[in-house]
Amino acid sequence: MTAIVKFTGLAALCLTGLVTHAIAKPLIVYTPQAVDRLPEIEAFVEEHADIDVEFVNMGGGAVYDRVLAERNNPQADVIFGLIDFLTAGLKLEGVLQPYELENLEGLPAIYRDPDGYFYGYRQTPITLSYNADLLSAEDAPQSWEELADPEWNGKFMIGALTWQTTRAILAGLFTRQIDSDGQMTDEGWDWFNKFYDNAVIYEDGMNRAELMASGENVVSLNHYQGVQSDAANGGYDYAYVNTVGGTPIVVERNAILAGTDNLEDALAFLEVVQSVEFQVWNAETFGVIPVHPDAVAQSPAEIRAAAEMFTTQAIDWDLMAENLDGWLERIQLDML
Repeated sequence: MTAIVKFTGLAALCLTGLVTHAIAKPLIVYTPQAVDRLPEIEAFVEEHADIDVEFVNMGGGAVYDRVLAERNNPQADVIFGLIDFLTAGLKLEGVLQPYELENLEGLPAIYRDPDGYFYGYRQTPITLSYNADLLSAEDAPQSWEELADPEWNGKFMIGALTWQTTRAILAGLFTRQIDSDGQMTDEGWDWFNKFYDNAVIYEDGMNRAELMASGENVVSLNHYQGVQSDAANGGYDYAYVNTVGGTPIVVERNAILAGTDNLEDALAFLEVVQSVEFQVWNAETFGVIPVHPDAVAQSPAEIRAAAEMFTTQAIDWDLMAENLDGWLERIQLDML
């Protein structure tokens, strides 16, 4: 197994500003995190560590595919904010470097890879919600399974298969349709056919907020903050459903790519973004939900409430990492 590297020595001194070092090149960070937030995140990191960060932004699935395509000639050093099963998949592919940090004390085991390949820094409920101006709580779907029923034909939208949010939605849906051996059932595939017959596929140029506001769509499948953003842009009220069987909660995780020649800066970057201080700042600045209990406790009241709002759906992310590509290929070929 690859040796685990630890954040100590010169990198720790650089974080506190006690020494400086010549920067041979910027730290290249692949990330699917919201592009409009990256300048502020970059400023925070560079204020707290003596490093030069360069973010390369793309969808989560695109990050995954690009890292694998570059396995023999890595172009990036760090992955920032990639969700559970994608980081698990990259670990299985052998393209990550295990590491340790000094500031992980108190981080629950569910947010740590047991072999030290990645650690979570924020959590995101992947929600089912609705336009509360047009749909009552009684009439809204109470479970994800209901979305295959005829009454929801054309009433909800789902994004491209490369998007992190879409893959997280589908991971939750696959989990509901597999047998005890982790295999998709014929009945499960029949359900997915009905689900995709009902779904509107989100494409470039479509305005989700306008579609929700007009009532053309009334149910939203989106991450927690995406629901809020669409409602604000569309000028409508919304409500979340704490769905029967639970809500997928994805955790954005951070990893170092095997073969990086910028390991010192990679560790310095991760020491910052895994810190309680950064997680609290991230919650206050962008309204995201931290994973460290100390950061949750120090976050605004609405963030603390969001951390307790949903029943978590149990998902075997390792199983998803092993099977998701094949299942997505079947959806792409047979249903889209």
